[in-house]
Amino acid sequence: MTADRSAAGDRAVSRFVLVALVLPVILTLASVIVQLVLIPHMPDPIAIHWGAGGHPNGFGPVWVSPVLTILFGLLLPVLIAVTVHPGLRRGHRGAAFRFLGALALALAVLAAVLMTWTFAMQAGLDAAVQAPPVTVPLLVSFAAAAVAGVIGWFVQPHQEQSGAPTLPSTPVSLARGERAVWMQTTTASRPAVIAITAVMVAVAALTIWLAFTAEPAAAWITGVVTLVLIAAAATTLVFHLRVDGTGLTVISAIGIPRFHVPLGEVVSARATTVTPMADFGGWGIRYLPGRFGVVLRTGPAIEVSRRSGRIFVVTAPDAETGAGLLQALVERAAVARG
Repeated sequence: MTADRSAAGDRAVSRFVLVALVLPVILTLASVIVQLVLIPHMPDPIAIHWGAGGHPNGFGPVWVSPVLTILFGLLLPVLIAVTVHPGLRRGHRGAAFRFLGALALALAVLAAVLMTWTFAMQAGLDAAVQAPPVTVPLLVSFAAAAVAGVIGWFVQPHQEQSGAPTLPSTPVSLARGERAVWMQTTTASRPAVIAITAVMVAVAALTIWLAFTAEPAAAWITGVVTLVLIAAAATTLVFHLRVDGTGLTVISAIGIPRFHVPLGEVVSARATTVTPMADFGGWGIRYLPGRFGVVLRTGPAIEVSRRSGRIFVVTAPDAETGAGLLQALVERAAVARG
């Protein structure tokens, strides 16, 4: 039985890598090769954008299409693969992994078919403005992506929903009436901080550029987006954690938002590991039916089961000690109640 389960686990990992990474790489490279072969037959510039009526209204150099194919065909699939794969290796299982693998393949197919088709249909034209409407390529590309996603789902084996094994919690012995406090600070990973900062700088630069190019309405929109990004970063990149006789408290570095799980609502606490993309669909403050989390990075986390049946999760350094203390407080309270 153990050998069968291990083989099934290995198959889940290898099939995910095949669907989410290997096939997207092959498809994207094939698409780029086809485009490179066609470059001598292309008008310059080429059409790279079509308007609402399906006719070209934006143009660029011929190298733009292969570059965009690589970006759209590989960037998101690789991001999905590298963020989800560690969770699979640690033993996480469930439909989310199959879905994300299938999504990566679907995105790669969408980019490969759409970019190659719209590029190839301009071969031999005297000018890109003569390019035919993009309606049919769009419809076929989305249909192909949907089919690829379904195939990617079924190529991967079914796995029962499960998380990573419980981390060994640090035992905490509390005498009657003894007080104890555990405090930590959890922060977003460095790559996440860099990515968020880069996005904010880019949007702010776009706002300034639009403000000086007679586009005030667009500048106001991007300005508001910049402020929203700054507010989101300030409130969700750093949280302070505290476990004491009142329960578990999680507070943003600026004071809001604030989350508190009273000790009386805690059924049990354990240390576990979290893969944000696979377990919660992303980073930050996340909600799924029955689960709520403050997940800032991949790694150790405190998982609290509440009397309502819901689960609260927060990523934390030294989660083993925090979970151990919270569990000890719960058990002592149970003994006190008789």
